[in-house]
Amino acid sequence: MENYQPEKPKKVQNATRFSKTGIIILAILFLIVIAFVAFKPVYVMKGLGQQEMGVKIRAGEIVDIVGPGGIYSDFGLYVRMESYNIEGVWFSVSDDEVFTKDMQPVYVEIRGQVFRPSLTSVKNTSTDGVVEYFSKDEIARHFVNYRRIYTNNETLESQMDGFSRQAMKVCVGQNDLRGNAVAEGRDTLRNCIEAELEKLTREIGMYVNNIVVTDVQASDQAMVVINETNQYLLDAEKAKAQAQKLEQEGKANAVQKEAEIRVQQAAAQETARQRVILAELEEQELIAKRAVLEAEKENAILEQQLNAEKAKAATELAKSDLANTQLLAQIYQDNPSYYQYLIAQLNASAIKETDKFMIVPEGTIPQIVLGQDVIPTVPVGE
Repeated sequence: MENYQPEKPKKVQNATRFSKTGIIILAILFLIVIAFVAFKPVYVMKGLGQQEMGVKIRAGEIVDIVGPGGIYSDFGLYVRMESYNIEGVWFSVSDDEVFTKDMQPVYVEIRGQVFRPSLTSVKNTSTDGVVEYFSKDEIARHFVNYRRIYTNNETLESQMDGFSRQAMKVCVGQNDLRGNAVAEGRDTLRNCIEAELEKLTREIGMYVNNIVVTDVQASDQAMVVINETNQYLLDAEKAKAQAQKLEQEGKANAVQKEAEIRVQQAAAQETARQRVILAELEEQELIAKRAVLEAEKENAILEQQLNAEKAKAATELAKSDLANTQLLAQIYQDNPSYYQYLIAQLNASAIKETDKFMIVPEGTIPQIVLGQDVIPTVPVGE
């Protein structure tokens, strides 16, 4: 009886066993929650908008730059992804007293946009057309140094306010009042401010665009000086224009006089040239006439010589003919019968078949007989 112990109910033992298991499970879950809260080992399907860039960080170190857009996940020790917007942030800055080179205060107001970089943002374009983009390493380096500027628009606007005031002071201070206030001066001022802002924003890895100088105003006293200066310059321009006009008219008159003199000189030279040409022509004409006269003289001499030769030849021919005649006469004289024969032959050759002759006694009148078959007829032969 002394050693008897009542047996514990089984139901109580099972409940105790279950309660211990539950405590262990709860402890494990608690530790897991603490680990997730403390070490942040994972993020799953974190999305970026079309105008957002993502910075992936592990254990406090940037491991990648992603975006714009997309869904990303990561697992590790102290992992997270921060994002920044790449849309243009408008800024407007004004300064009531920006001093010019001649120590005149002016009111300047500018507006523009500043952009945070993406992997497709143009950083620089060289003279030969090569385009340089922002790199991941460059973006990561500037994000570490200027995280608040990258993630907070108000901080960025505040930074651009300081940059703009510095740029305005630098650019306005390079010129006098007139150079900043007049229209052509405003274009120079805008280009200068834009260049200065580009240089300053590049130092924090950003870039600007659409920079405009919306207003430049001088004080009333300065405007009086500007108006007086403008009037003075206008009068000076008018005087200069008048002087240029007179100078141009004088040059025109001088040119006209010179042209008239040249025309007269040209006319005189042309007259002298024509006279020289005429003298040369007359000389050539005299030479030609002289040549003609000499040719005619030579022709006359040749003709005289030819006539003399002809006369001499005619004389010789006449002498030859005379010698022949004398020889024939001597033959005829020595042979009278032969002479009579020749005469008869000559007469016979002179009579044609159709000729008619009448032989009548000497001292009678011949009768003309016309007709055919007249008889008696005596033919005369050779």
